[in-house]
Amino acid sequence: MKDLTVGKPSRVILAFSLPLLLSTALQQIYNLADSAIVGQLTGEAGLAAIGAGYPITLFFVAVATGASMGCSVTISGLFGGKEMAKVKAASSTALLSLSALAIVLAGAGVALATPILRLLNAGALLQSASVYLRIYALGVIPMMLFNIVSAIYTGLGDSKRPLLFLAISSGLNIVLDYLAVGPMGMGVAGAAWATVVSQAVSAVLSGATLLRRLRTVPEKAERLFDREIFRSMLGLAVPAMFQQASVALGHTIVQSLVNTFDASVVAGYEISNKLNTVIYSSMNTLGTAMSSYVAQCRGAKKYGRIEEGARVSILMCLAVAVAVTLLGQLLPRQIISLFINQNSPTAIEVGVSYLRVITPLYFLITMIVTTGGLLRGMEHTTTFFLETLAEFAVRVCMCYVLVGLLESYMGVLWAWWCGSGTGFILCTLLYIRTMRREIRPHCAVAKR
Repeated sequence: MKDLTVGKPSRVILAFSLPLLLSTALQQIYNLADSAIVGQLTGEAGLAAIGAGYPITLFFVAVATGASMGCSVTISGLFGGKEMAKVKAASSTALLSLSALAIVLAGAGVALATPILRLLNAGALLQSASVYLRIYALGVIPMMLFNIVSAIYTGLGDSKRPLLFLAISSGLNIVLDYLAVGPMGMGVAGAAWATVVSQAVSAVLSGATLLRRLRTVPEKAERLFDREIFRSMLGLAVPAMFQQASVALGHTIVQSLVNTFDASVVAGYEISNKLNTVIYSSMNTLGTAMSSYVAQCRGAKKYGRIEEGARVSILMCLAVAVAVTLLGQLLPRQIISLFINQNSPTAIEVGVSYLRVITPLYFLITMIVTTGGLLRGMEHTTTFFLETLAEFAVRVCMCYVLVGLLESYMGVLWAWWCGSGTGFILCTLLYIRTMRREIRPHCAVAKR
């Protein structure tokens, strides 16, 4: 357990954020390993099949991430206020409620995979994409469990243990991917099973360790499921889930448009979109760290640390944006060629175009990520949900407008600029408003 309310903010946030950043990158390796191995061993047909169902898998991840954010903020606030009995009650409440949600999502995924893919214009990819998606849906249960456990660790200021468990399961995932898709000849189904097994391993290891850790806390929770804490979590988690789900919905609608192009375009878009998701999710982890930091400082009533922490978060995000943009502009072909074999030149060109158009956007995304962390930590999850909804509504609408005008998939890429530009403007205004109305007045009072 780590108290984020003491120590120099820059050092505290950096030490707390880096393991989270690596954890998210490793978690995304699950998807990248699937794509790289399937793309090299089965060609663009297998890669396109995974891509056709990718928005649905992204939806599962979005719900798990959003729910975990709400739980983490609640636990961070309680831990910052040194209410350890309530911390234990909140942890067990989160585990019970979100496990039930995971079972419902997994059942829905298995039952509705084929009908949803039909709606997404999967076409000739329907059969293989349905197999992949139904198997992947089974992994929602361990994925959700691991995300809950990670959220509890994050709320307690511990970002290193989730990284350890993810490192183990990511290595296992890559090995199983290669064996299942290659020597065992299971194709996309093998990639899905490899992901499910790896997620189950990380869930069991992390869950068992957390339970042992919580038993060392001397304070006892009054009940395993606390209705009052559940309502508090729900108020934070539901907007966060809707916020993350709106992102997934935007990707789903855009994917249905991309699926109207030929398989080469779908394959190139799929792998570059996954790379973008890895980068965005990794950067968004800095926002998650900001949420826990702000929530702990708010719980301890140390508002003066929040503004300084926000400045540190912006600088860290800018560093990531610089690195990503340089790689995307200088080495796009080399990066895409790691995932698509040379027999698919059109798919490679699509991926190269994607990286060159999208990577500079991360300078705008810096403000979106930092403001999101600030708002969640201050328990304004509904506000950030509405901002995200506006951002993705603009992006989705402009996708159809620009594809029609350009008569090319490039319209999908340039629409990102419209959406992220909108998000940048809204988040800048929200950041200024929050600092002026909620952070600085408390700082002024504390100085008197």
